[in-house]
Amino acid sequence: MSDSLQTTWKHEAALLAVVLVWGVNFAVLKAALAMMHPHVVNAFRFIVSTAVLGALYADRNRKMGRSFFEPLRTHGRQIASLGLLGYFVYQLAFIIGISNTTAGNAGLIMASAPLWTAVVGRLFGLEMLRRLAWFGLLLTLIGTVLVVAAGSEVRLGDGVLYGNLLMLAAALAWGAHTALSRPVLRTVSPSGLAFLGLLFALPFLFLVALPHFGDVRWAEVTWWVWVAIFFSGGLSTGLAVAVWNLTVQRVGASQTAVYGNLVPLVALLSGVFLLGETVVAGQVVGGVLIVGGVLTMRRAR
Repeated sequence: MSDSLQTTWKHEAALLAVVLVWGVNFAVLKAALAMMHPHVVNAFRFIVSTAVLGALYADRNRKMGRSFFEPLRTHGRQIASLGLLGYFVYQLAFIIGISNTTAGNAGLIMASAPLWTAVVGRLFGLEMLRRLAWFGLLLTLIGTVLVVAAGSEVRLGDGVLYGNLLMLAAALAWGAHTALSRPVLRTVSPSGLAFLGLLFALPFLFLVALPHFGDVRWAEVTWWVWVAIFFSGGLSTGLAVAVWNLTVQRVGASQTAVYGNLVPLVALLSGVFLLGETVVAGQVVGGVLIVGGVLTMRRAR
């Protein structure tokens, strides 16, 4: 096997591992949320994420001989704003949303994030789209509406519809975060933006979680819950993010992004096999439209 083929195989294997982690994370979090309040789960898992991303960022700076907090001097306001949007607003909607809907629904709705990335990018003049891309956006929007409505209870106070709407808000927040991050990433490393942004959001995540620590029945929290928290914090929002960014740098954004379309499929299957969730026709049709729309957008770009 030639060096180039071997390198390509390693990158593809790494991307498939990231897809598996991100897809299974939806079902894993559901298991942890059965024993802990969502905000408490968020607080614990982002302690783990901060440690992992901080170690990776420190190692990168050490090798390049750069100051640890140098990006804060040049882009402090942007890093703080993006950190609060991506790790506080997004994560609040995500964790409450996934606790009120199925893992499959959550994965499919989050697949619409590229739609909101493109819309926000267009509104702020960061990205121009061709007609084919707008057609892809329309397919994604229709698919998202189908998934949100499929099997939902018609009430907003709680239930699946409430969870689906919050997951939609989470997808919008993450899409906006992705679009608005692009100008900053021209001069700030992805690991630096992720870690330093998380530092700004972490205190707010703890403030929200603080009133709910007393609600947790700690004697009933099994070691599986802690495994789920370390899996989600250390891998899904930690190491997997670093691996994904590395492959974007080595392979290219377009080729890397194609693998992201597999995440909702893995999330749907993990919900079925690990949690016994059921799949309805609306989810299937909506999921096909979402993935088809995202693929159409990628082709247009």
